[in-house]
Amino acid sequence: MAHRLRIRIPAIAAVVFIVAVMVTGGLIYDRNKAIYHRDVDTVTWTLYQYDRSLRDLRLAIWERGDSRLDETLLDFELLYGRFIVLLEGQTSNFLDRYATGRELIDELDRGMQRLDRRFIAVADGDVAYDAALRRELIERLGEAQELSRQLMLHHGRIAAEERSADMGVLGRLYIAVLISILLSLIAGGVLIRALVKEARQHRHKTHLLESQSETLREAYQRMEVANRAKSDFMAIMSHEIRTPLNGVLGMAELLHDEPLSDQGRRQIEGLRDSAAGLRSVINDVLDYTRIEAGHLAVERQPFHLSRMLEQLATGYQTQSRSGVQFLMRAAPALPTWVDGDVHRLRQVLMNLLNNAFKFTESGFVMLRVSDNGDGRLTFMVYDTGCGIAQQDQQRIFEPFAQTDTALSRRHEGAGLGLAICSQLVAAMGGELKVESQPESGSRFWFDLPLPVVAGVEEGAASTGQQEPLESQHVLVVEDNALNRELVAAMLTRLGQTCELVGNGEQALEALGQRRFDLVLMDMQMPVMDGLETTRRWRQHEEALREQGQRVQRLPVIAVTANVMPEHHRACLDAGMDDVIGKPFSRKELSAALRRYSRVHAAPSSADASPSGGDNPGRGGDGRGCDGRASVPDRDLDSETFGGTVEAAPAVVAPMLEDRPRIDETLLAGDTVEELRQVMSPQGLSRMVANYLQRFPERLEQMREALSVGDHQALGQIAHDVKGVSASLGCQALEAQAARVERMANDGQQAELETQLEILARLGPATGQALRSAGLLQT
Repeated sequence: MAHRLRIRIPAIAAVVFIVAVMVTGGLIYDRNKAIYHRDVDTVTWTLYQYDRSLRDLRLAIWERGDSRLDETLLDFELLYGRFIVLLEGQTSNFLDRYATGRELIDELDRGMQRLDRRFIAVADGDVAYDAALRRELIERLGEAQELSRQLMLHHGRIAAEERSADMGVLGRLYIAVLISILLSLIAGGVLIRALVKEARQHRHKTHLLESQSETLREAYQRMEVANRAKSDFMAIMSHEIRTPLNGVLGMAELLHDEPLSDQGRRQIEGLRDSAAGLRSVINDVLDYTRIEAGHLAVERQPFHLSRMLEQLATGYQTQSRSGVQFLMRAAPALPTWVDGDVHRLRQVLMNLLNNAFKFTESGFVMLRVSDNGDGRLTFMVYDTGCGIAQQDQQRIFEPFAQTDTALSRRHEGAGLGLAICSQLVAAMGGELKVESQPESGSRFWFDLPLPVVAGVEEGAASTGQQEPLESQHVLVVEDNALNRELVAAMLTRLGQTCELVGNGEQALEALGQRRFDLVLMDMQMPVMDGLETTRRWRQHEEALREQGQRVQRLPVIAVTANVMPEHHRACLDAGMDDVIGKPFSRKELSAALRRYSRVHAAPSSADASPSGGDNPGRGGDGRGCDGRASVPDRDLDSETFGGTVEAAPAVVAPMLEDRPRIDETLLAGDTVEELRQVMSPQGLSRMVANYLQRFPERLEQMREALSVGDHQALGQIAHDVKGVSASLGCQALEAQAARVERMANDGQQAELETQLEILARLGPATGQALRSAGLLQT
């Protein structure tokens, strides 16, 4: 207690004295302000002006004589107006407080009234303005001036007395301020002394706290590593479970079509329903781990809203649900084409509808879609189910939360569906809300910004009428042989010719010898990367222009897996014209080629070639990409396949037989379909086999680089794995390799070993997924 008082008493005293200083300062300020605005100064100035006017009028009458009478009358009017000011306002109020001043004012008033009558008579012509009258006026003005001076003296004495009183008050206030400041300094000194003593006493405790903080920081870092490992483990386990689960579902479907007894059919249906429920739970867990890891992606693109809703409604209307009717009400004025993520929107609606059917035993489930008129659409799901209590309506959006354990056991599920829906809706720019009454049903709704896209139908209808893409000769600069072969196959399917090189030096050599219409440039390569290669070629073009040659700018498009804004900006700053992110589709490549078509950008026949040569290799003979480098192959990647690139047949077989299923948790379905369209089965199988054969070798190289602490080499190998995986649609491996590359660049030694083990486990799982998708022939 005494210890606390040693600090509190000086602190309170210091505060009190500081407040006293502030209050006294305020009083001083108010007193100075009052002195500055005091009536005495106004009265002094008014008296001075009046006295000056009396003197000026006397001199004017004496000097002017009987001439300039009008000016004399005007001067009197001015004098009389200033006298009226003495009788009114602040001056009158001030003089009324003193008897002597009032008597002098009254006597002046009588004199001014006599002067006024005389000047009026002169102005009316009743009295002659002769020398006698002027002497009379001068005498009376002199009397008035004498009274004015007496009044000024009287006022000066009063003003001096008031100023003296004010200065006395200010002096006392200044003394009070000085005393308060002195006491504040004393109290502050005592307080500082107590604080210094307190700091010395706590020094040891502070050291202990720092030690404990360091221990907590290390524990927090370990917790973060464990949390990331948990998320990765959940994702890996979801992948591993989905693979055999797909087999279980497939076999259940096949058995269901076999002739079975009624009991056997019921057992198969139970097996199929249980497996489907397990797959739904695994999908929810996987989606949640993606959201938790920050990998949730929303891809906006135009889609046909009415068609999507019709397909969704058809799927629920055809399912047999006894006692529950499905209804859909869509506003008639809904836009046809909108811009948004159709896949995520469908996922949210299906999850909400599945929940509605799950908890509704009779009645109806309804999906309502309306247009708010401000570019936002409202999606609402009604049901007549069991409802949700008020206290549970916010908790249901939490992960693994369910309102009724008995219902959750009966309907299965992990309690992640609504949490995922809420996150997805938020990522798309909306908010998922709920209204519900127990035993009356529930209503879930959200608003989404889905801008109307105009002219999509016309553009889609005219796509088939577009002119064929003009053949161009393309230089492909890519250090990875698999990626080179993929790009070559795409270009062949698009009717282009190309040459392939493996690094920047070979690209500069090829550009110096032959003419190309366009360059597809990888960003990261050995020997010389794409940025430096582009800079050197732009410098070469500029040097030729300075020599007076007409040089057409060669379009250079970056092809890279680094799609962050800073990487895009670096490509443009280096002189590249555009950027395509890996993996890219044939449609995206075609759009890029069309943007830089020779129809718009080709030089005239008189233009000189940048290389200055005869360009014997100009690819105008219609040949396809032959997979051969335009410079010696000795520096190419060791993955060079040799032979020609085998493109897919031009005529696609009828889609009568089902394609193998694609595990989209490990593989990107759109990329796989693109590969199937571009590559022949044999060529694609060869590329996938080469990729899988090289994967253990690359993994071992990364482990060796980690063991010696060579993070730069580790990051480069991970970057190569990321690029090749993206090209083949191995999205899980691509994401994990990107994580390893990022940690290697950041020097996170402690976590890299764990991430490499995750990458190692993903390899076999991805290989199995590629085999299941039919990309690897045996």
